[in-house]
Amino acid sequence: MPYTEEIPLDFKPSTDGARTRVRAVDDDILALEYDSKGSNWNATAHDVREMDLFGIEPAFKRRFKFIAMVGFASTVVMCWQNTLATFSFALTNGGTGGYFFTYLYALFAFAFVYLSLAELSSSYPTAGGQYQWVAQCAPLKFRTSLSYCTGWLCSLAWLGYLAACGVIIGNMVHDMAILYYPDSASFNSQWFPTTIAIAALVVGGLFNGRLAKQFPMLEGVMLVIHMASWAAFVVTLWVTSPRGNPRDVLLTFNNGGGWSSSGTASLIGVLTACSSLLGYDSAVHMTENAKDASYTVPWSLVIAYAFNAGMGFIAGVTVIFCAGDLTEVLANGTQAPFVTIFYNSTGSKAGTVVMLVAITLCFLSSMISEVATASRQIWAFARDDGLPMSHRLKSVSDGEVPQTALWTTVGATFVITCVNFGSAVGFNAIISLVSMALTFSYMITMSCTIWQRIWGAGIPKERFSLGVFGLPCNILGVFFIAPIMVLSPFPPYAHVTAANMNYAILIFGVVVLGAIVNYIVSGRKKFVPTLRKEE
Repeated sequence: MPYTEEIPLDFKPSTDGARTRVRAVDDDILALEYDSKGSNWNATAHDVREMDLFGIEPAFKRRFKFIAMVGFASTVVMCWQNTLATFSFALTNGGTGGYFFTYLYALFAFAFVYLSLAELSSSYPTAGGQYQWVAQCAPLKFRTSLSYCTGWLCSLAWLGYLAACGVIIGNMVHDMAILYYPDSASFNSQWFPTTIAIAALVVGGLFNGRLAKQFPMLEGVMLVIHMASWAAFVVTLWVTSPRGNPRDVLLTFNNGGGWSSSGTASLIGVLTACSSLLGYDSAVHMTENAKDASYTVPWSLVIAYAFNAGMGFIAGVTVIFCAGDLTEVLANGTQAPFVTIFYNSTGSKAGTVVMLVAITLCFLSSMISEVATASRQIWAFARDDGLPMSHRLKSVSDGEVPQTALWTTVGATFVITCVNFGSAVGFNAIISLVSMALTFSYMITMSCTIWQRIWGAGIPKERFSLGVFGLPCNILGVFFIAPIMVLSPFPPYAHVTAANMNYAILIFGVVVLGAIVNYIVSGRKKFVPTLRKEE
């Protein structure tokens, strides 16, 4: 049905709260005419209509078009690279067979999750993501409290995600150095990768703060490097490595964690697949930077997931078929298993370093994108007065970057990263919060969506709609990721010590308890989630 909205033909993001309206667009033809007259960073007619539905004043220039958004979602997660970086956990718990089948499970489970989130991003196209969707869909009695808790979980989860990416970059540089200097005490110390992680964080902050106009171009370039390095890695291993027998590879299970059975170990190993598939909702937090957001964001999320999950699966299968002697691979504790596998296959230190450089550049791009995601999440939550000092965090002075939220994000991540100087166990406990918090936020969001579909007014049908498949998709999403949520806090070894314990459940409980206490003390008086107006 054609809509009637007043559209400013010379629309520019407002920095002083003023609204400018010129004339009405009362059909799609005029909307398209308006869109064609806008500059590259102006909002489209749909964008203006949707911001007005939420009563939100535009704060950002919309520089991200469709390809840039696909690149953004792809480079935040770095699916196939993350698969390789966390591969040792899967090889220890589950082995090659366990990895293969648990990845298929996770691939299937998150397909329902991201389809559900894509529909919500079209129906409620604002930068807040999960916490704002919960506010729209939850029962009225629990709307504010559930939204507030979800906002805290997502904000802290993205800080942990950002810190984890930095440490992975540090570990990649460490592995390059160890190839040439395996006995170096300096390179093998904890300070080396941690220092590199902090340097990468600073680069991410500076790029976001000073080069925001070049962000879409960076995403396009890194998308090409992301795909080219994947092709080079896969082709090189298949050409240079002896290939394992399919029966041996797919039916070999490992119980290196000492669990009651190989099946249990494989279930624990599912976290490797999850870590490489979490985070495609990052595109949602850039909604108000995206041109034609209600179309661009959901489709970029779905396409990025389908494309990259497939690449991750192929990269993982390549590694398990070309791994060779797993005992030798796992015994080399100074390097990530995929580095040992690649070096054993090629026999070239220089070639291995070149591949590591390409992967490290991809993770550096991921760091830049994650800084943007985390800062937009914090900015959106602060806009609804969900955080301390919200009046400062929600300021945007140039239509490009929320500078205060950006550097608050960098500062908080710096503190988290510094934990790695003194205690890798403590740092890993904080990072484990990422999987639990994001998975839990997905479950809350889809559960509230189910409630809204059955007992509420339903989900507004916008430009990406699941139609009659919406409710089954939401239910299956909750059903399939519930076991992942339960498995997230499990330690890597059945025999638990202070050194190998997974403290994620403790950190998760503290965060949730802290959010509840903060909500009771001050949050319920200040926090007002942005809601869509009745049409």
